[in-house]
Amino acid sequence: MILDIMKYSNEELGAMGDEEILRLSQSVPDVFAELVRRYEKPFLRKAMSILYVSEDAEEIVQDTFTRIYVYAKKYEAMEGAKFSSWAYTI
Repeated sequence: MILDIMKYSNEELGAMGDEEILRLSQSVPDVFAELVRRYEKPFLRKAMSILYVSEDAEEIVQDTFTRIYVYAKKYEAMEGAKFSSWAYTI
């Protein structure tokens, strides 16, 4: 598995779409960190706008990423909808 991870540079992961990274993370879990890198700050901003307590917002965001990973196989790309729409509903 370590050899699989080494196949993907940060540059390559950065060029991949969210859906592609989500699918790849099912066989190479470490690439899921790229989705965390992309969405952690926006998710925290959204959570803070609702909760107003940073510790609670951080906990919710962590739970959100866990659910995204766990339910990744249920994700279905839909015309006119982005991965981020699905992720924010979680």
